Amino acid sequence: MGSIYSTFLRCGFLILIAVCSAFTIPPYMWYATYSVENYSRTGCSIYANLGTAHEDATGFANAVNSAGLPCDVSYRYNRRDAECVPSRWTGYSAELNYVDFLFYAGHGCGTGPYLGCDQASQITSYSDIRFGGYGYLKWVQAAACNWFVVDSLDVDCGSGLSEFDRWNNCFQGVHVIQGHRAATYEHRFYDSMSEEFWNRWVYFNNTVHSAWKNAQIKWVYEKPGYRGLQPASAAADYYYITELWQDANDAPAPSGMGCLVWATVGNPQY
Repeated sequence: MGSIYSTFLRCGFLILIAVCSAFTIPPYMWYATYSVENYSRTGCSIYANLGTAHEDATGFANAVNSAGLPCDVSYRYNRRDAECVPSRWTGYSAELNYVDFLFYAGHGCGTGPYLGCDQASQITSYSDIRFGGYGYLKWVQAAACNWFVVDSLDVDCGSGLSEFDRWNNCFQGVHVIQGHRAATYEHRFYDSMSEEFWNRWVYFNNTVHSAWKNAQIKWVYEKPGYRGLQPASAAADYYYITELWQDANDAPAPSGMGCLVWATVGNPQY
């Protein structure tokens, strides 16, 4: 967890930058990875172990470190298996409040990650426990199935809520949450896929959603040849976008969800 001293330094530096110039590049990109691969180590044997969740997290970290971001980049937390518990994600003192970017790899459902046997519905469903809101967390990305699945198709975590209503409480400082509306797949290209995402977002002026979608298309759809891919992004209030990439046919976002055109492009901006 970040110290009061480090938090004070960050706040002071942010104020100084804001006063002296109109900055477009965040002075910090502190990030964390959480990966659950061996569910039996978490005490949960009912879910199948995964094969590459830790590799996905390592690939994401390698991509961040090689992106050449012109700011303070720091790998704050690398939590694995039994270390991935809801108490690290929830509440005002959660360690996630001390990072800017969260990456998760593991099983998922409509209410978020499977942290052991915990469906972690408290992360998305309760108004007083959220991603961030009282810290620095701005971007969340998941290599996990079904975070934005239609509730009627969610056999494990059905909540009676729409895709967006489930996540709405999380946008208390968080800019965007990225995941999938259907299944996603383990593959050996996560280093390359994450590099594609960061290069597109930071250097090629892609929107954060376009960077996510196009990296998935290139390294999950085209390379391994998986079908039925639905990368999705959600942002505050009414913004939501998802597309089905299967045989080059895009499906529209669900009725009433609106269409997100992410305005912040180029270097990751506040």
